[in-house]
Amino acid sequence: MTTAKKIFVGNYKGGVGKTTSVYQLALHMIETGKRVLLIDLDPQCSLSEICLSRMNRNLDHLQPNECLNYIYDVWVQTKSFPYVQIQFDAHALIKTTDEGVCFIPSNMFYPSGGLDDLALKLQDDFYDLLPLQQFFQSTKLEAAFDYILFDCPPTSNMMTKGAFLLSNYYLIPSIIQTVSLRGIVHYIKTVNTIYDKTCEKHSNAMLGKQFFGEKPKLVGIFETMKKGSVNNRDELNELKQNLKNAHVQTALKGRYLFQTIIKSHEHIARKTANGEKCSEYEPLTNEIIECVEGTEAITLASLGDKHDNL
Repeated sequence: MTTAKKIFVGNYKGGVGKTTSVYQLALHMIETGKRVLLIDLDPQCSLSEICLSRMNRNLDHLQPNECLNYIYDVWVQTKSFPYVQIQFDAHALIKTTDEGVCFIPSNMFYPSGGLDDLALKLQDDFYDLLPLQQFFQSTKLEAAFDYILFDCPPTSNMMTKGAFLLSNYYLIPSIIQTVSLRGIVHYIKTVNTIYDKTCEKHSNAMLGKQFFGEKPKLVGIFETMKKGSVNNRDELNELKQNLKNAHVQTALKGRYLFQTIIKSHEHIARKTANGEKCSEYEPLTNEIIECVEGTEAITLASLGDKHDNL
């Protein structure tokens, strides 16, 4: 039985092509034969609108139980009934486009409010990190997909923290310019701190590890929206030095950035808005798959070696 590789895609800097990248990666992963599920954690719902447009549907036509908001809304309402076990209908939540992209949409028109409204109803405690984890556990979603990608907003709340903890890996898309780069090391430190506080130093740390497993690995950073032949060598050197000073490790075999660069082309935004595939993302997708699956192969081999030595 396969277990999906769950990847959190995020950056605290907005406007870096995050949603575009998530959608394009999904299309190209599907082309390689992978089964992919997208989960839209962004209250702006851009990814959801792109995917729904491929089905000739709109956000305001979704029933309450057809979107991610429903999971959190039910979670909040049942907190008063701690002995009630919540069962969700994954078939109602998961939609599939003609291209084979499976997705769980978020909905700004949800009766109890968008994801940003619902996030305010979650408490800053261990229990409210669990809605997604409990949803995954009850629906056995991980057995149905090869990759699950979380499209995350440039904010830190209980929803994004829960998604990060649930992930096996994370990716950071970024524009390579000074303003954007200064936040990357901070972002990495923040997401690592989330794990440490929950699964290492919390009074419920043992449960945290039981629920979420090992700390998510940074696969790497990829450059997006590069304009023309702009020379950003100085910025790249600064980024690499800052990451090195912070002892940041990636799954890229000693590197921090993927070789593929996504340039700023109007047709990429236009095609993505129309749900179409852009060839620029094919080499990046191949790099990510090779890196993630290569890392897992090494891990499994290491476990085998340890087992042989017992």
